[in-house]
Amino acid sequence: MKVYRYYCQFRPPMPGAIPRNSVVNTASFDYKQSFNGIGCWGWVEYSRELTEKEISDYELVASPNNPLDYKD
Repeated sequence: MKVYRYYCQFRPPMPGAIPRNSVVNTASFDYKQSFNGIGCWGWVEYSRELTEKEISDYELVASPNNPLDYKD
């Protein structure tokens, strides 16, 4: 299964801070961390690519490694 990871730059992934449809997995941090050179409060993985509007509206950053292989 392919998943698409998006980093949350300004707030942890929580209801209202990320698009809710097609979420596969999330991670939230107590402090800002860096992944692939992107500072974030967490990340969220989806079973689909988000639209440019969703990425912009929720202030997300797509992982440069998308799509990722997800192991069930």
